[in-house]
Amino acid sequence: MKLLMSYLSRYKGMIVLAILLAAVNQSFSLMDPMIAGKLLDRYVNHPLTVDKEGHISRDLSTYMSGALLLIAALIGVAMVSRIAKNFQDYVVNVVIQKFGAQLYTDGLRHALRLPYQEFEDQSSGQTLSVLQKVRVDCEKFITSFFGVLLPTIIGLVFVIVYAFALSPLLPLVYVGGAIVLGLLTSALSKKIKVVQKTIVKETNALAGSTTESLRNIELVKSLGLTQQEIRRLNSTTIKILKLELKKVRSIRTISFIQGTFVNLLRQAIVMSLLFFIYKGTISPGQYLTLIFYSFFIFGPMQEIGSVIMTYREAEASLNNIQELFKKPMEYTPEQPEAINEIQEVKFDNVTFKHNSSSRPALDGISFDVKLGETIAFVGPSGSGKTTLVKLLVGLYHPNNGHIYYNGHTDKNIDYEELRHQMGLVTQDPQLFSGTIKENLLFVNPSASEADINEALTNASCQNLLSRAENGLDTLIGEGGLKLSGGERQRISIARSLLRKPRLMIFDEATSALDSLTEDEISQTIKGITSQRQHITIMIAHRLSTIMHADRIYVLEKGNVIETGNHESLVAEKGLYYAMWRQQIGERKELPKMAKA
Repeated sequence: MKLLMSYLSRYKGMIVLAILLAAVNQSFSLMDPMIAGKLLDRYVNHPLTVDKEGHISRDLSTYMSGALLLIAALIGVAMVSRIAKNFQDYVVNVVIQKFGAQLYTDGLRHALRLPYQEFEDQSSGQTLSVLQKVRVDCEKFITSFFGVLLPTIIGLVFVIVYAFALSPLLPLVYVGGAIVLGLLTSALSKKIKVVQKTIVKETNALAGSTTESLRNIELVKSLGLTQQEIRRLNSTTIKILKLELKKVRSIRTISFIQGTFVNLLRQAIVMSLLFFIYKGTISPGQYLTLIFYSFFIFGPMQEIGSVIMTYREAEASLNNIQELFKKPMEYTPEQPEAINEIQEVKFDNVTFKHNSSSRPALDGISFDVKLGETIAFVGPSGSGKTTLVKLLVGLYHPNNGHIYYNGHTDKNIDYEELRHQMGLVTQDPQLFSGTIKENLLFVNPSASEADINEALTNASCQNLLSRAENGLDTLIGEGGLKLSGGERQRISIARSLLRKPRLMIFDEATSALDSLTEDEISQTIKGITSQRQHITIMIAHRLSTIMHADRIYVLEKGNVIETGNHESLVAEKGLYYAMWRQQIGERKELPKMAKA
């Protein structure tokens, strides 16, 4: 719980204020039975006061005025108690909201700064579940603490002081009962901690599985796997349900034992108080007051089981987010070297191996490219093309060798700053629900209308804009304009160009498109690269898209086995030539099939 305390310490002023308000609220609430006891002793048991000579010394007006004074006191303490309670609830809620927002924000910030491999190893839904659950569980615990535990402690102190003033032996009855009840509840609740840890783990796993199912809903529904997914997710839900029921049984057991013990404790207090009345230590009014106090103290103490349960839940959730915070963030040098505008990129004998792989994804890759040049990497699936892109943008870092930007090694630069000079177009363009303009401004919020129009023109988006009824303010995505694969890719290209990047990366940008759309997008890309305003690095499976590249590197099993331009590689009659013949053959078959 150190993490919880470290966050709450930021609001210690407000917490101290909430504690003071709780003390005022509970103290004035406990004055009510005390005043009621005085009413009983002075005006119920003894309505008339008789002097030594037998004359009545208190008339009706004196009696009523004295009683009304105590009744006014009852109204006053109740009013003060309610006002303090309202302010206490307000202050506590402010603390809870600020605490929850700060914890969630810090958790999200840390998660987004983790190395990319962390997101490859687990579902994003699990991370989101951890962040949401720790916020909810901690808020419940703080509410329980200020609503139940703190008032009970303050009330117990008040009652001990009051009882001690009557007799030094009286507090032992309350203190002894409170200690025994607290120990009993703590012992019974240990079982809940183990169950709660399992519930949190299974709930996070369910959140991750559900997120993945919804993300891949097209595949699930297309293959008729809806019922299969429902059964799979339901099996986890049922497992969580059984654990929750087990927890409920434990809670109800604690509640039953607590209730039985508190009832016995109250009867023991009654017997003790009757003894003190017999001895003349306390009056009937004080007896009534102390009986009320037993309800004030031991009634809320029955809820300590619920407080401990919320504590256990918060503890389990805090342990999860603590594990998240322990994960090292993406490496950034303390004093990164300024690279200014990218003029040159160089790979020097770069090797990278995935943790789960037995062989390197890239082995000893070397190349360099300067501003205005276009290079391309081709090869069969599994040759390391996608890994190379992730190394370029800093999602992966070399196991051996170095990547240089303007002569500065990857160990000494701030990739977050470097990435602002990059434009990336992937095989699956990631567009967001919103307008065309919002999708473009996502990468460059300060771009002007002229910049947007220029980027759209260079990406050949004229046909798309002619279909958009509201121009740039047309909604796309869910509930908006339906886009073809080519149109989505064009917006992705425009979005990359809007950054005015120095390094443009096309990662299989046309592999998911049909042949006609592929040719159109390829012409668009060729038009962009022909301007020679960027360093352009292209990753491709289809060779027709990279024929115009200055240099082409052929990858196989993580190694560069051929290098040259299109003509020279075809003339070598190696792997590139074989891939080219195969793809040309496929293209020639298309017209024949169309005629048939």
